[in-house]
Amino acid sequence: MKKWVLGIAADLIIAALVVLAIWAVNYKIPQKGIKEVKFPQIGAEGELGQDLPEEPETQSDLLMRTHVVLDAQDWHEKFAGKFTDTVIAAEDSYTSPNLSIQLSYSQYDTGILDRSSSGKHIKYGTEVSYVLADIYVGDITCFQTAFAQGTYGVGYSEKLSDMSREMKAALAVNGDSYSNNRHKDNGTIIRNGVIYRSSQTDAETCVLNWDGTMDIYSPGQIDLQRLIDKGAYQSWIFGPSLLDENGKAKKSFLTWDYIKQSHPRTAVGYYEPGHYCLLLADGRQESSRGMFLEEMAKVFEDLGCRAAYNLDGGHCSFMTFEGRVANHPYKPEHEVADGIFITEGLQWED
Repeated sequence: MKKWVLGIAADLIIAALVVLAIWAVNYKIPQKGIKEVKFPQIGAEGELGQDLPEEPETQSDLLMRTHVVLDAQDWHEKFAGKFTDTVIAAEDSYTSPNLSIQLSYSQYDTGILDRSSSGKHIKYGTEVSYVLADIYVGDITCFQTAFAQGTYGVGYSEKLSDMSREMKAALAVNGDSYSNNRHKDNGTIIRNGVIYRSSQTDAETCVLNWDGTMDIYSPGQIDLQRLIDKGAYQSWIFGPSLLDENGKAKKSFLTWDYIKQSHPRTAVGYYEPGHYCLLLADGRQESSRGMFLEEMAKVFEDLGCRAAYNLDGGHCSFMTFEGRVANHPYKPEHEVADGIFITEGLQWED
């Protein structure tokens, strides 16, 4: 009997090790990736001053760019009252000729326990806290993204704080973990106007365009040529979207049950071209259990956003501001696959 039990235990251990090895090989060990394409010089009329080579020398050269279709309105003039002639940095604010960032912190008692997942979230209580970054940009290139280790692919990760430093970002948050295997076919990925992947997905896709507008596409709606012609600038495939077409908080969400539980969360909100916000909810601690999607959606509705989209969360939810951690994560900083970075933008040619 003892030998039989030991044999079963050994088989289970071997099986677990095999599964762990497969997971590590498929998702944790870096596979052959593509170096991300850096911004080209962009002319004053929006044309690309330096395009991708006609004769590709590397994998990066095989990628396509979208059309640079800019907003006709000058955001520096539109939001002139938000910017300053010089950089003025304070504990919770940053202004410059190109940027205006204001952080605000909120905490409240929801009165609601999360009893999902066999009650494992109950211990965190009913409090919720979050930090909101209200952002005005003078140019769309102030709103940038980057891949960990400068590489698009599976298994590449890096601390957001290190990426933010390299990007010289005033503000940074985690992205959507674009290689997340929950998404059928993994969707379409566009970063800084470059198309890295074009596939359908069973998730909603969020697209920020070169003209500063934001679109949310349902599964099956993505048309690559349409995205190229309209000027898609960034795309994310985690989701779900949080507001309906009238800017009202949704009651149902296109995502799987685990995401509907309360979690630390990161999300992006859109008011109008040039005006955005990034919201990060802390979670899995007594001071903040994490947000339900309904709760986060209501915050964006109350803010007056026209669109809002949930990004990766949990241990990945992380925000840096002027080189310091701006939220209260429940664990030490976790390496992420990608991030969103609010920077001083590109220098445009005359």
